[in-house]
Amino acid sequence: MSFFITVGAVTVSAISVNDSDTSQLKTKSADFTLSTDTAEKNGMLLQLNVHNKTQDDTSFQLEITYDGMKKNVILQNQTKQLSIEKNDAGYYELPNEDATWLFEVGEATNIVVAVNANENKEHLGELHAFFSTDQYTDEEMTKESEDTHSSTTSEEIINESSVAKENENTTTSMTETTQTSSLSQIKEAKPAENGQSRSKKVVRDGFTGNPEVPKGAILLDGIFGDINEAGSGNKENSGVNTIHDPDVNNGMPYSEITLSGKKNWLSIWSNDQYKMDFSDSFHGRTYINFGEGKDADGLAFVMQNDNANAITGANTSDDGQNLGVYGNNKTNILGMNKPNEKAVQNSVAIEFDLYTNNSGAHIFDRDNPTTPHMAYTFPGDLKKGYKSNSILGENHWGIGDTAIVRHQGSKILNGVVGDNIRDGTWYEFRYDFDVTTQTFSYYLKNPLTDNKTEVVTIPWDDLSSELALSDNNMKVYWGFTGSNGSAQGTVKFVFTQVPVNLSTQIENDVLVNEKSIVDVDEHDQFSPELPSASDKDELTFRTHFSVKEGEAALDITAWKSTISGNDIDLTQDLTNVCAQMDGKTYSGEAAVNEQTGEIEVIFSDLVVQPGHDVYLSYTAKPLQHIEASKSYFSSQVLTTEIGNDTSSDFLSNQVAFWFRGNQPPVLSQVKTEKDTFSDFVDSFGYSFSYQDVDDDDLTFDVAINGILVAEKQPLKGTSLNQIFQANENEKIDLLNDATAFKTGENILTITLSDGIHAAVTKEVSFTVVGYFGFEELTDHYEWQYAKSDLGKTDVAMPRQKEMKIKIRDTRQLNQSENVKVKFSATSTDGALETERFVFDDQPLDDLSLPINKELVYAKGQGLLLKLNDQTKAKKVTGNVVWTIVDAP
Repeated sequence: MSFFITVGAVTVSAISVNDSDTSQLKTKSADFTLSTDTAEKNGMLLQLNVHNKTQDDTSFQLEITYDGMKKNVILQNQTKQLSIEKNDAGYYELPNEDATWLFEVGEATNIVVAVNANENKEHLGELHAFFSTDQYTDEEMTKESEDTHSSTTSEEIINESSVAKENENTTTSMTETTQTSSLSQIKEAKPAENGQSRSKKVVRDGFTGNPEVPKGAILLDGIFGDINEAGSGNKENSGVNTIHDPDVNNGMPYSEITLSGKKNWLSIWSNDQYKMDFSDSFHGRTYINFGEGKDADGLAFVMQNDNANAITGANTSDDGQNLGVYGNNKTNILGMNKPNEKAVQNSVAIEFDLYTNNSGAHIFDRDNPTTPHMAYTFPGDLKKGYKSNSILGENHWGIGDTAIVRHQGSKILNGVVGDNIRDGTWYEFRYDFDVTTQTFSYYLKNPLTDNKTEVVTIPWDDLSSELALSDNNMKVYWGFTGSNGSAQGTVKFVFTQVPVNLSTQIENDVLVNEKSIVDVDEHDQFSPELPSASDKDELTFRTHFSVKEGEAALDITAWKSTISGNDIDLTQDLTNVCAQMDGKTYSGEAAVNEQTGEIEVIFSDLVVQPGHDVYLSYTAKPLQHIEASKSYFSSQVLTTEIGNDTSSDFLSNQVAFWFRGNQPPVLSQVKTEKDTFSDFVDSFGYSFSYQDVDDDDLTFDVAINGILVAEKQPLKGTSLNQIFQANENEKIDLLNDATAFKTGENILTITLSDGIHAAVTKEVSFTVVGYFGFEELTDHYEWQYAKSDLGKTDVAMPRQKEMKIKIRDTRQLNQSENVKVKFSATSTDGALETERFVFDDQPLDDLSLPINKELVYAKGQGLLLKLNDQTKAKKVTGNVVWTIVDAP
């Protein structure tokens, strides 16, 4: 019997073995040694030694698996009458002391002892032991690798340096055994000619997956985007392919995703509207065909918030081990290009590693050498996703340091779900998320035997932070990545939603005034001939769902759809939310996610009988569109089958439709009321014509000589040409410091806006002339006195009221600051002749007054009348005339 032990650690360093029958694991709180019991050379017992235990409170729990499965064994203390059995959680709790424990090997070929610490089960490392009793020759085990990305294919090839010879129990040879842990594909051994032997495992017959695509495979129309490719090779038929085989899937068409080719890296991702949504519970069921022989290096199911075309940026001949999702294998001479930098960012990967990389510069699997295995990782996170092999520590990244991937929740696949998962058959990959408990879990299962791996749960804190869920509305892209070497590799995937085959039909439509506007041919460019909607239309989104005769009745539990929040106004309530079936209308309750455009409508007691149709619909209003815009509508119907409560999720093909785009308003015929306006005399008036075929609410601004005089004045758009006319009540006032007018040429600017397009502007010129004359002049003067108030000689007597004079000159000529004014007066009896008047201390025949200045005179100032007691007592009236005598 041959016995090989390997050791891998996540948070502690693993010590290289110094004997082919012994390995060590060193942690901060204790050291572990796994070896064959020296008293049992036939290999029936393993000896686990715990020593150098520190005095801290660290407790250890062991998880022991035999060929990937937990088994009830007893750990017997070597020196005490003490034994340990597995607890209800499946762990062996060790006492807090140094001790040696013995347990049986049995018929297992692969025994893993996982060491965990404390109540949170922190994974410290794993010790692997491999056993077999068959013999074969060195020649059968040695073969040149054809893979340019890595050195060997672990199931078929064991290099001579990979297994320690009996006389070469060196550290190097034992380190190399970590890449040869899976021996399942070695052919039947021949007698050794040179006396040397190697262990091998014989494959049992009949332990495979499903040789046919499982019943219930569905179409994936619109769910995934195009394949992304890197590398010098070819992608062959990689992508989403529609399969219709009358002998497969009950004759129903289905979609098959293929990652194929050689010397390439591939990825495929969900489209935006089909992102995983972690704000709600979901489940997935994918069947994977891992191919045959030594095809692909492996693949990964990846959730990411990098981008819709994400793929590894490391794609040289040294990077085949990155499975299309990890980064570089080592730093460069500058200590740069760390392994996370070219990886898919903001990602969580569940890898299905089909090839062991644990030699030379390819040591991604140094801590997890058994392949095929399944494990989750964090490709874009340097600290969580990788560790360095530097002698300065696992977190040191210097020149040429090589990376090791930190595998979490690793599960061996061969011997668990099948003897060899690369047997060309289909295995079921299940993943579920429970939003209530925030639990994401997954496992791989054999659909024929129901054998499956243990369920693995990814901690929510890690999942949400690595995927940056809070920054991405709790959504992620999801899909697959893979890599292939020089040999042709192919892996395939199909999806199922329910375990039964229901014959149903679901199709979508978008209507305006009961007429479909769906662009059936999905044109790339809009043309007026295409059916379309305007921004003023109400759109009806409708899903037609039917069940054929002979099928079970379905209870519609929810109708989910997605419309674009960039095209539809989701801030307004949906209207006419209903279902119509057999002449009856059923009301529904809609919940709208304004950010994502997702709408969920719930109906009560909406059951579709075989042979019947139901039309699900709601009406929504669009947003405004500057240009023609292509939009999409997709939906899915969630049902429960009457009779067995089987849940189903029916996806639709998305349909395209157009908004023809909002047109800018038309502004024309901007005019002023006259060509020339006079200061102080005229008020200003203007008019313009406008038109808006979209009937938008419009506003206009008015500017004079670039100065805004009216802003955002409302107008109602109309498809008919309209005339707007404005007349100001106030006169033009050139002396007002705030005026926008000026003497000479002026510019009127009208700016019309619908709030969507760039504003439309038109201008027109007009003239303003200055004014010269009296702006203000008292037109009534009154003197009233008794004779007793007067003297014997003439005295200039005050008026009864004050008076005002203002002379206005806005001609902007080179005039002086004063002008001469002439005064004259007449009356019927000559009592009020001009010579009877005086003006302060100035003679009326030489009166000079300032311009553009209001003069206010008290009763005893300004114009005065000379009176004496000889004047006859009577009432006299007359007229006065003021004349600016030096007007040009």
